[in-house]
Order: sequence, then structure tokens, then C-alpha cells
Amino acid sequence: MDLLRLTELSEKYFNGSLNDIENNELLSAISSDSELNLQFKENITLFKNLDLLREKQLTKKLFGEVDNEKYKLKNNSFDLKQRIIHFSAVAAVTIFAVVGTLYFSGWFSYRSHIQSYTRLGNNISTLTNNQKSLWSALFSNDKSEHSYTTGTGFAISTNGYIITSYHIIKDFDSIFVVNNQDSLFRYHVTLVYNNENSDLAILKISDFNFNSLEKIPFKLSNEKINLGEYVYTLGYSKQNIVFGEGSISSYTGFNEDSLTIQVSIPSNPGNSGGPILNSKGEIVGMLCAKSNEIDGATYAVKSEYLYNVIDSLNSKLDNDKVILPKYNNLLKLDRPQQIKKIQNLIFRVEAY
Repeated sequence: MDLLRLTELSEKYFNGSLNDIENNELLSAISSDSELNLQFKENITLFKNLDLLREKQLTKKLFGEVDNEKYKLKNNSFDLKQRIIHFSAVAAVTIFAVVGTLYFSGWFSYRSHIQSYTRLGNNISTLTNNQKSLWSALFSNDKSEHSYTTGTGFAISTNGYIITSYHIIKDFDSIFVVNNQDSLFRYHVTLVYNNENSDLAILKISDFNFNSLEKIPFKLSNEKINLGEYVYTLGYSKQNIVFGEGSISSYTGFNEDSLTIQVSIPSNPGNSGGPILNSKGEIVGMLCAKSNEIDGATYAVKSEYLYNVIDSLNSKLDNDKVILPKYNNLLKLDRPQQIKKIQNLIFRVEAY
């Protein structure tokens, strides 16, 4: 395979658009030629960096246009009234599109007190398809821009099963998991289970280049939680993994939901889907949302519910079942040592 063909297939792999024939062609080439395999990995790293650069350029461009309009308004008093009318009309159309999209997607009726409850997916671009078209028409000459969200997920089985929040990946076609501890770890995943009401999703690494995850040192807790018990989390609210800590502050979650707990861990967009661990290094929940009314209050799906969902999923799988770790290998380690052991199994989830 020549380098031009390799680059073409590498880009399709990165975008999740390879068909079965191309999959086999790429796998055969990089499996039999170590130089092509190395070049393939370099291509993936390059595409990833180009994506980040595109986002930065878009942001810089938008801010530049805003600054330019502000300058024109300041130095052209004759056009001030016309410009105010123009931008008011643009704002009204944009607001109408946003409100209309939210209304027809059912956002306003999702829960009776949704204004008190914020899910923590990191919306890199919060534009829906309709909003995106409007934005492009008004401000951009580049029609290839696309929105995506990021969140957090964590491994539960060495054969590639990962738990995350459903709202991160809902309505997106291509999902990847990335680990910043290893720049070459970027795998395509498929959705194998979802429940919108509990905001839970289980993903499976489906990438042909994937073999197995490293041994998982933590396990899901099956013990009763205690009020005031110490807990901590790891998540991708930034480009790199971030640590947060607190305690169990309520046995129930938002609106007295018995499937979730409330923890006093400050959280930010991108933390959704992250694990909540106790001092033993056991998973006691999955972070999903925060309160807008209680400062520092965050909600997490209980581990006992995660157990039940996994049991139900396994009953429907003929093979390649979820194999949960039976033992906790973090019990005798202090917190920094625990984090070193588990951070390679905490992933940034990217949905496109």
C-alpha cells in the first residue's frame, strides 16, 4: 500500500467512515508492515491535532468578527441605527431557532424541574443542525464545520466495555474514546445499551485495531454507602484529566430520585460519565449532573443500579459478555497511588 492510500484510509478511520472492505484493506496493510503501522499512528495523531487547530481557528475568527463589528459601530455613527436593527433581527431569528429547537426536542419538558438540574456534557459547539445552518449563513464561509461534545467514561471490562452518560452521545453518529495518558489511544466505540431516564450508556470498543484493555484494578461497590463518606472523581472537564473530591451528602439524587445519590463534589461540563470512587478505590456511582440551586451539589447514578443494568445486558448477549472485575486491587493504596493505577482506564468520550 502506498502512503497516499494509507493517508486516505487513515482519515476515513479517524472520521469513522471506513466500510468493511476498507477496514480489511487497512488492517492487512498495517498488520504486515511495521513502517506502515507507525505511519498510520502518526496520521491519526496529525488528524487529531488538526481538529483541535480547527476549533481554535474558528473561535479566533468569530471573536475577530465580533471585534470588527464593534469597531465599525463605534466609528460610524451614521449607520448605528441600521446596524442595531440588523443585529436585533439576527438575534431574534437566532433566539427563535434555539427556542424552537429546544421545544421540539422536548428539552423544556424533560423533567418537571429541569431548571435546577444541569447535565455535564462539554458542548464544544452547542449548535444543532438547524442552528448550525443559521450560524454558518450569518457568520461563516466554511460550510464544513461540525459540532461535537465531550464527556468522561470509565472501563468496566478488559474486553472494551465502557460506562458513560447517555446525554453526551445522544444524537451523534460517531463516538470515540481517548486517553490523554497515551496519545495513540483513540478508539471507535459503538453503543450497546442506553437509558435516557437514568442517563446511562454502555459503549463497546469496536475498533479493529483494539485487542484488550489493561487489567482493571477497581470494582463496582456492592456495599451500602454512608452519609458523609469520602468520595472522589476523575474526569475530563479540561483537555487533561482532572481530580475532584467531596463526600456523600444525600442518599437520593435530584427530585428525591432513589437511583442516584448526591455528592458534594464541584463539577463542570465534561465531568459527566466519570466514576465516583470511595476511599477504598471502589466505584460507588457514575457522575451525571449538578444542581443549579445547591452550590457544589452533584448527582451520580448508584453502583447497585449499574450492576443491575450490566446483569440485564449480559442476559441478552450470546458471547463477548461484560466481565466485571471481582477484586479490588486498590484497597491498600493511598489516593495518589490509586489515581496512578486507574487513570489509564478513565477516558474522554468524544461524540461527533
